Amino acid sequence: MSAIFGIFQRTGQPAERQHLERMSTALADFGRDGGGIWVSGAVGLGQRQMAFTPEDRFERQPLADSQENLVLVCDGRIDNRPELQAELDLPAAAGTTPDSEYVLCAYQKWGRGCAAHLVGVFAFALWDAQRQELFLARSPISAPALVYYESSTVFAFASMPRGLHALPFIPRLLDERHAAGRLTWLGGEPNATLYQQINTLPTGQWMSVSAGRVETANYWQPDLECTLRYADEQEYLREFRRLLERAVSDALRGSTGAGVMLSGGLDSASIGAIAARQMANQGRKLATFTEAPREGFAGAIVPGRYADETALVKTLAGLYPNIEMQVLRTPGGFFLDEIENLFRYLEMPFTNTSNRVWYEAILQTAAHQGVHSVLGGEIGNLTISWAGSGLLTELLRQKHLRQAWQQAGLIDATGQFGGQVRTLLGKGILPLLPVSVWTFWQQIRQPNSLSVQHIIENSSINPKLAADLHLTEDYQERTLSRRYRPDANSRQLRFKSLNLMDGGMYFSAYRAMFGLNLGAPLADVRLAEFCLALPEKQFLWDGEDRRLVRRAMADLLPAEILANRRRGLQAADWFERLHAARPQVTETLGRLEHNTLASRMLNLPKLRQLLAEMPPIDEPDFAKISDYRMKFEPALMWGRFLAWFEEGQI
Repeated sequence: MSAIFGIFQRTGQPAERQHLERMSTALADFGRDGGGIWVSGAVGLGQRQMAFTPEDRFERQPLADSQENLVLVCDGRIDNRPELQAELDLPAAAGTTPDSEYVLCAYQKWGRGCAAHLVGVFAFALWDAQRQELFLARSPISAPALVYYESSTVFAFASMPRGLHALPFIPRLLDERHAAGRLTWLGGEPNATLYQQINTLPTGQWMSVSAGRVETANYWQPDLECTLRYADEQEYLREFRRLLERAVSDALRGSTGAGVMLSGGLDSASIGAIAARQMANQGRKLATFTEAPREGFAGAIVPGRYADETALVKTLAGLYPNIEMQVLRTPGGFFLDEIENLFRYLEMPFTNTSNRVWYEAILQTAAHQGVHSVLGGEIGNLTISWAGSGLLTELLRQKHLRQAWQQAGLIDATGQFGGQVRTLLGKGILPLLPVSVWTFWQQIRQPNSLSVQHIIENSSINPKLAADLHLTEDYQERTLSRRYRPDANSRQLRFKSLNLMDGGMYFSAYRAMFGLNLGAPLADVRLAEFCLALPEKQFLWDGEDRRLVRRAMADLLPAEILANRRRGLQAADWFERLHAARPQVTETLGRLEHNTLASRMLNLPKLRQLLAEMPPIDEPDFAKISDYRMKFEPALMWGRFLAWFEEGQI
């Protein structure tokens, strides 16, 4: 794993080594194990190394072929090394071959098509001297961050914005329009960042930059019309287990100490069970980390959720003696504590505000215990534990009307005719109708749900800024209709979501902060493509949702987890923490009122009012406190970020 950076002077002017050195210094925390710089003519490439796998010790980047016609810098881990070794006819001593060598050889054989042959978590840039072209790519779904600056005269890239801001010709300016879209949850351009003139290369895409042209393409394009059909029902489960076990094994490659963020859900429990078995075969322990509210917590939570997942986690730990279970309750922690340190690495607000406390507590504990790889269950609800919500539309499209009616009755928990009709209409028929019909129906059910003006007014953005930026005009109702309307094709829906859920900045920032290799096995592209190709029946049938993972893991997970239909709630005691931090919140609001940028972007009088009207700590109705989690806390996070940005802290 590395931090990478580079400059291409598109006019042919020489690349200045001092610029590369500035970028290297700015990214030093992201690669503490050394690195290198290569400069030739108009191009300069650099890398900062952070070693995790045994093969990382043999990295010598930038990596060049014998004639220096190809020069590569790579950040990542390649998981299909055995397959590539055969395809590329590499030497048998794979244990000394760094991952970058596989990437370079793949480009030599397949050119621009190389990224489609690589499996793993990676971002790389390669200079092709013969083509006079800089080629960049990121892995699908999960990848390290990679941002870039483009003008007619120069192209520059880096793992994080700070690497680009080290260059004197790239100003550090906030993109207020994109920030406003994020602040109101209306979104923005998928490749934009919070910084003017700095974009991110989306996951699953490559980019080619020459003197006169920039090209981009989505290279991850699974055939969403292809459906896997096995004659033997058990074959689905066998292939699923094979892919999941491979994904976990690859994510743990070379780890001298491994851990799992473990909850009572199917996703992380499946990872934990498989990792525990693999570690046991090596005579090793597996550290698991579970977040929980304070002992005795009984506050208001989201209806249908439960606050403490410890009991379910204990049932899993009871099956695997090598699991070293740890429960972290983080008493007294608040999501704004030492927040500037996070901004220095992440360079943007932390989205799920309250989760920051337990997330960083787990990583800090793991680092102190010598755990080098921590796996989590991210993306699982789009891959292995997909709930099967597209079943009814799939049956209707296939004209299996009787089955659709029967399955609607089994999905509906009320057992009543009216509920069966509503289920078939809402989950089967409406997604198949034109956008205009769905929009009309949605406006009847929830009149303000598609009103941009209503969304803006109920956010924490300064109304004057929203008007100055013409947000209402830019985000038309038809855009929200396309965004929130259920997709008639669940594969398209999941594929779009997998492409949009880019956690690269978090991956790179937290890897640097704690010196840990963070893994997301359920985002493995092989596993994702398998799940995308399955009939919806594999995920939902006869009222049993998430049935693929329940059946496939039946021999590895305890009955309590397999049978559980409720979801845990992360940071359940968040409102108590907010109450306890009222002095800090008051001080923060006072500070923001003296900050030009925060005052311009945030509705600070509204935040003052919310603080004054905060319900008592023992408020039993979650609906009365939900705005404090969905609006008030994120606004405080944004406020502190804006203050950090304006004060010029790096």
